Amino acid sequence: MYRATADIIKQINPVKKKKYNILTFATHERYETQLAKTGHNFYVFHGDNLKRWDKKYAKVPDNYYLMPTNALYQAIEYDFILSQSKFGQYQMAAVLNQHINVPLVSLEHTLPTTNLKDEWVQEIKTMVGNVNVFISEFSRDAWDVNSNNLEVVHHSVDSELFAPRSLERGDYVLSVVNDIANRDYCCNYEGWKRITENTPKRLVGNNPGLSDPASSTDELVNEYNECAVFLNTSTYSPIPTSLLEAMSCGTPVVSTATCMIPDIIENGSNGFISNDEEVLKEKIKLLLDNPDLAKEMGAKGRQTILEKFSEEKFLNNWNRIFDKVYEGKK
Repeated sequence: MYRATADIIKQINPVKKKKYNILTFATHERYETQLAKTGHNFYVFHGDNLKRWDKKYAKVPDNYYLMPTNALYQAIEYDFILSQSKFGQYQMAAVLNQHINVPLVSLEHTLPTTNLKDEWVQEIKTMVGNVNVFISEFSRDAWDVNSNNLEVVHHSVDSELFAPRSLERGDYVLSVVNDIANRDYCCNYEGWKRITENTPKRLVGNNPGLSDPASSTDELVNEYNECAVFLNTSTYSPIPTSLLEAMSCGTPVVSTATCMIPDIIENGSNGFISNDEEVLKEKIKLLLDNPDLAKEMGAKGRQTILEKFSEEKFLNNWNRIFDKVYEGKK
């Protein structure tokens, strides 16, 4: 009698798994390093035309398993698939799901680019999962996918790692971005050149002929701590991770006022924002000439990260979504 009652209670209130087995794809190393802190097992599928994990940007977490090319671990019972892009990953996830038949979580890091044809945009809006996750309210609204099951999970920053250090700051402006010249449409390379033309500057990132990426995350933290000002020139990015990391390091930031950025930076308080290049030049010079103002603004920027982009909030939101998907498959 007791066992029968216990079984009924278990069916009504099923016990959550402590660790889910999640089939996913390599996308953004530092984002996924944070995601791995949810504690679940992530199995990364490698296809011929899919991105591979780049160890220059972050080491592979212990619970993040890189599988052989075009292969699945057959002995693993996957709980769901996590697709992180509608451009290749979603399509591959649909193919893989013909074999394992599990729920799909669709996460989108990017925005629909302006060069997409209308018919493509309409088709992409139908590429939905059981749950659809976006990194900002701005990107959720921009995609306007055909689903009621939408979630927003803001980025998080490891504020203990990306933190102020006792390093002497230089008198130059820093930008951290990859492939800036080829991604002028969203990274605004031409604008970056104009804004920094007469200013001491340093570019860090995988930009052949222009700059190299930091050799380690620790070196990247030093880069943020050794510059006087961080400059972001993006025109079409929901929220650049490097901007948040710089703020977490207590570095004063100057940025374009696009996408979600005005929701994060209060102009003149925790940073300066404008879409006028002359204004951005003026604010950079103001901070270079006034170290006390730069220090005060940097401290306010870090406080913004601690309040709005905490690791705890990020992990709680993702675990809530994973539980929601797992319960939905029963």
